[in-house]
Amino acid sequence: MAKRHPATLVGLDLGSMNTAVVIAQAVNDFQPRIVGVGESYTLGVRRGSVVDSEAASGSIRQALEKAGKIAGGRALPAYIGYSGLSITTRNCRVALKAGKHAGGRVHLQDIAADGIPAGEKLLAVLSTPGLLSILESGLISEVRTITACGRDFDSVIESARLAGLAVRDIIYSPLAAAEALLSPAEKELGTLLVDFGAAATTVSVIDRGLIRENAVLAVGGEHIIADLAIGLHISLTQAREILKQYQVNREAGQGCIDIIRVDGEKAVNVPADLVHSIITARVKEVLEMIAGAVVKFNYAGQLPGGVVLYGGVAEMGGLTSLVENSLRFPVRIGVPKDTGMDLGPRYANAFGLVKCGFAS
Repeated sequence: MAKRHPATLVGLDLGSMNTAVVIAQAVNDFQPRIVGVGESYTLGVRRGSVVDSEAASGSIRQALEKAGKIAGGRALPAYIGYSGLSITTRNCRVALKAGKHAGGRVHLQDIAADGIPAGEKLLAVLSTPGLLSILESGLISEVRTITACGRDFDSVIESARLAGLAVRDIIYSPLAAAEALLSPAEKELGTLLVDFGAAATTVSVIDRGLIRENAVLAVGGEHIIADLAIGLHISLTQAREILKQYQVNREAGQGCIDIIRVDGEKAVNVPADLVHSIITARVKEVLEMIAGAVVKFNYAGQLPGGVVLYGGVAEMGGLTSLVENSLRFPVRIGVPKDTGMDLGPRYANAFGLVKCGFAS
């Protein structure tokens, strides 16, 4: 029997700084055709977790309005991405649920896990060689899984509901991004996927279509913005604007950068070399942390897919050369393909979510 999907799906990436929405409809073979995208500044989210559902729902609603599709009296079906500092990697025993068959692909909803504490939910299974055949044989021990606080899930679902969405599933964001950004060869042979986000940086090895290694680093774009605000004696809003327009490969000492004061006063100038030194110092620190995480992975593969960088900070011009020099891998900025619309790396999670939705 053919799959039955809603005519329209929403992919929601509720980040700590920005909320991104992609609205898509299914075309041939359930491939998503984007009919709207929207973004808004996030309220009510801290360190990847919803702390105020009402405020977060307002951010979602604003992004939906910008996408040109408002739910009105009918809830739009949505897939939501989840990642952040609250996730935990732990060992569990897993098996396929009764009556389920792997069939060449592991679906999270088909897996039963033993060893997850009360109050936590399963987000992803870190793959091991032969996982499919092992799962089919029964319970196995010491399989690494990614879990998250169940209350966080409930808060995300409530925020989406208040904004007029009906949540179909919550998906670990790197899995969605892999669908949006990686070619079949990159997913199969091994690629390092790096989400340079606002509150955190997520580092994942994607191999054979599954996550093999994963780390969440407690540093991101918010830390760069704070460094700029403190170092330049400006507001966080002004610092955020500087980060949006700054090129990390700018030659130090080339003139000044204008900052428009939010209180309506005349613009002030700051030396470009000072901005350069503040941003590059923090970015290099993040890259050192990423390199350290990769070493700890002790991953046996060669990662022929190199590094694919995405997230809001990935849009900072000239970042690829800095990453290549630090990580010693070929690097590209991950931009969603075959979307029918020009999308930047900040929409990777949201677009990947609708792809996952139509493929499920």
